[in-house]
Amino acid sequence: MKKILFLSAVAIIFVACQSKTEYTINGEVTDSSFEGQQITLVENVDNDMVTVDSTIVTNGKFTFKGETESPALRFITLDNARTIVMLEPGKINVKYDTDFQVSGTPINDAFNELNSKQNELNEEMMSISNEYRNAEADGTLTEEKTEELVAQINAARENGKTLLFDFIKANINNELGEYMFMTSSGMFEVEEQKKILDMASEEYKASDNVQRIIARIEAVEKVAIGRDFVDITMENPEGETISLSDYAGKGKYVFIDFWAAWCGPCINEMPNVVEAYKKYKDKGLEIVGVSLDQDKEKWIEGIKELEMTWPQMSDLKLWESEAVELYGFRGIPHTVLLDKEGKIIAKDLRGEALHEKLAELLD
Repeated sequence: MKKILFLSAVAIIFVACQSKTEYTINGEVTDSSFEGQQITLVENVDNDMVTVDSTIVTNGKFTFKGETESPALRFITLDNARTIVMLEPGKINVKYDTDFQVSGTPINDAFNELNSKQNELNEEMMSISNEYRNAEADGTLTEEKTEELVAQINAARENGKTLLFDFIKANINNELGEYMFMTSSGMFEVEEQKKILDMASEEYKASDNVQRIIARIEAVEKVAIGRDFVDITMENPEGETISLSDYAGKGKYVFIDFWAAWCGPCINEMPNVVEAYKKYKDKGLEIVGVSLDQDKEKWIEGIKELEMTWPQMSDLKLWESEAVELYGFRGIPHTVLLDKEGKIIAKDLRGEALHEKLAELLD
């Protein structure tokens, strides 16, 4: 009897030890058109998707089994659909209808909840956008209504960003949190990024991708409002070497306009900049255009077509331009306003905001 009890205890211990590392993915595919198709479990290795396991959808079901010492980020792919799954000990449930749903273990449940809340916010923003279009179509869109709807959209976006930030902060020490931060860090302010990185492992921060994020943070901090401008030296359309310091800190307000001839929003904004230049160039304003073009002829053609009569420079390297590295921006148009001494006093002034700021300084 004692021997039987002893063996039973050993068996229980053995099973318990197994359960600490074993995972099972139980999948259901409701669309019968996927019957007999291969479904794969893949890993991102240095930005290359590598298959680590595969199976066949049979009777609308599929299963993956394995072991993991710690939660591991993987992707399940079926035809052109893909979803994140965290391999963690326990039973993981995956359902595919028109989209994937993953649940059953702590990190997967938390990620599923994040996705559900973000989907709700997306639906809310879609509803607000429809309300705006309907009011515009039937002539009931007032200025007050526009402000109200824009405020609602902005609030929903801010809620979505907060949800994502909180999720990453809570998971930055597992592979999902690390991946989410790497792919969405640009959504957050510098201080928010630094707060997350302070919680991350040294190994994670040492990776090449994260080092690029850290370098961008350092660049942004060097050109924060209140800091002196960082010099840029490139060639003008005539092939002559010029520098931002040829204009900045020389007694005029300098408006640095990062743009490109291929950039639609830049082209749309340029008439506003041209108008501001005509109005204030004789009152102490200079503009310096810094282009992210690659084709010199198109760059020069864009300057002429948009009637940009102020100094221009470019190294013709697109997003590999030194300007991107020095000023840490991720989208254009991007603008920086310098005071007469070359100190940064404003960023991303566009539309009426540009005219209001220049009027405050120069009228």
